Amino acid sequence: MRHFINRTVEQDALTTLLKGAGSDQTVLVSTIDGLAGVGKSTLVVQWAHQVRERFADGELYVNLRGFDPAAEPMTSTEALGGFLTALGAAPEALPAAEEARAAHFRTLLHGRRVLLVLDNARDTEQVLPLLPGSPGCLVVVTSRQRLDGLVAHHGAQRLALATLTRDEGRQLLVRYVGAERMADEPEAVAALLDHCAGLPLALTLVAVQAAAEPDLALADLAADLRDERDRLDALDVGGRTGIRGVFSWSYRTLTPEAARLFRLLGMPNSPDISVGAAAALAGTDPRRVRRTLGELCRAHVLTRRTGDRYAFHDLLRAYARERAYADDAEQERTAALQRLLDHYLYTTYAASQRLAPDRTLFQLDHTDKRLSRNFDTYEEALTWWDAEHASVLACIPQAVALGMPRAPWLAHVATYPLKLRGLIDELKASSTAGLKGAQDTGDRAAQARLLTDLSTAHYFHQDLNAAIRYQQSAAELFADTGENQWAASAYTAIGSLFLDLKRYADAAASARRALYIQGNTRDSAVDEGVADGVLGLALVHIGDLPEAFAHLRHAVDVTDRFARGYALSNLGAAYLCVEDIDSAVRTYRQAVEHRRAIGHQLGEATSLNKLGEVLHASGDAEGAREAWQAALSILDSFGHPDAETTRTHLNTLDAATSGPGSTG
Repeated sequence: MRHFINRTVEQDALTTLLKGAGSDQTVLVSTIDGLAGVGKSTLVVQWAHQVRERFADGELYVNLRGFDPAAEPMTSTEALGGFLTALGAAPEALPAAEEARAAHFRTLLHGRRVLLVLDNARDTEQVLPLLPGSPGCLVVVTSRQRLDGLVAHHGAQRLALATLTRDEGRQLLVRYVGAERMADEPEAVAALLDHCAGLPLALTLVAVQAAAEPDLALADLAADLRDERDRLDALDVGGRTGIRGVFSWSYRTLTPEAARLFRLLGMPNSPDISVGAAAALAGTDPRRVRRTLGELCRAHVLTRRTGDRYAFHDLLRAYARERAYADDAEQERTAALQRLLDHYLYTTYAASQRLAPDRTLFQLDHTDKRLSRNFDTYEEALTWWDAEHASVLACIPQAVALGMPRAPWLAHVATYPLKLRGLIDELKASSTAGLKGAQDTGDRAAQARLLTDLSTAHYFHQDLNAAIRYQQSAAELFADTGENQWAASAYTAIGSLFLDLKRYADAAASARRALYIQGNTRDSAVDEGVADGVLGLALVHIGDLPEAFAHLRHAVDVTDRFARGYALSNLGAAYLCVEDIDSAVRTYRQAVEHRRAIGHQLGEATSLNKLGEVLHASGDAEGAREAWQAALSILDSFGHPDAETTRTHLNTLDAATSGPGSTG
């Protein structure tokens, strides 16, 4: 790298640490701390490139956003989700809880030799769940804070990355400007070094500007630093970096179109941005905005990341936002953010439809279809969501704060893909923000849906009583607004929650209320047959078997293509509850066949596991083995944590059939 100066001491320290990787039973950890723009990430990337051949199983990198000025720090749960997916785990199989993800992560890394780079960490607590257990791994953590907890309790080697010395700063300037030009203006060079205070980012921007304008006196550059020191005071190093002045030089060289995009890119509270989102923000087409993004990258005011995404250094983003407030009218700023919100709303809606085509969504009214896109495959939709979800989540509270009425609907549309990826904390936060926005704007339809989303988040956290309260509030709102079938769906969900609490009489009452509403409205039913399934299971436990099985069989007959697998599983569970083993086996086989036919592999594995349990209870050990082995094959292909439970069933069966007194 042209601007990578020295750092040989730090690189040697990392290499020395690497030599010990795998020599004992400890995971080796190094922390690199220092102020923003000092080159922590650059150092690690440069060093990792040199040693990548020593890590046969690859590298894992994550930006933890610990000190992002706008976006919230990444949760350990989200980071683990990204790592697990990168290691081959199926997205829909990821556990929701952080502890379960951390355990699965350590299992997948066992015996592997991997380099982990945890960039921009907030604190020790954010990092601890991300540490592997395999002694062949090396972890490098960068942060603006000293992570003393890692040093004290995990034996981490700490490297404090200082600013460049005066001689190193001069070397950097020489590489861009040339020794002859610097020798002509020694006082100006001294002033530039003083104002940049050894910060590589500031020095690089100064050097690039000087190189781009060979006829510009270095003294004029130094004067610009002095004239604009009053900007971005809080982020200047010791009050002397003149970082606004440095940024202003690059800004002044931009074409008007690039300068406008630079300002607008500073507005969103997102960690980075895609080409599509940047085009929406600017109100132009992706091809044109891509050229403008290229200009910004060449001017070193924006960085292109993998996957065609772009990001600011945090100081540059602060400067871009400041320029937007200074140079653009409020109406233009708001219109840009509204376009961005609509882009995320339309595209998240399209992704959700592709990811769950049987899920019922509200009718979306497009104001500008150019802000949307379609997805031809499940994988394409999921890839988009994985890349964009942090930006979508950052958009919701910002749009709510601006009073944008469509912000709550974005929060609601994001619910399913958040559940799919196991981002339950994020689901709770986005639904809470969306609910506030819906309350502020008086949108009762959005309020009702976001209450059901909050119920879902609390259910995944096993706070069932809170989940019931949110669903009850949603049901009342749906009834008040005349959305009776949605009210019925809410009462069905309440009944299901009561089943989990073993409050069977309450579950039956809620399901009956749902069925009553469905039978007294002309609207088409939402999740038809699901209430029958809840009522049937409740009545089995109460003891009213004839009515119970009538509802359970009706559910099998009327549920849609996807939900029929659940209806069959409920019927099988009911047969098992009354010890009708033959009927339970027959019904679970039907559930397996149905889910296999529609391609619902994880559902197929679930039904196979239940079939194995019933066969084992009936004394059919070989049938149970066959079912569990088929389930294990599916679960292992997804890297699903339930595979261990299935494997335990098989091991127990093997021990029983090969032990003393066995006939096999």
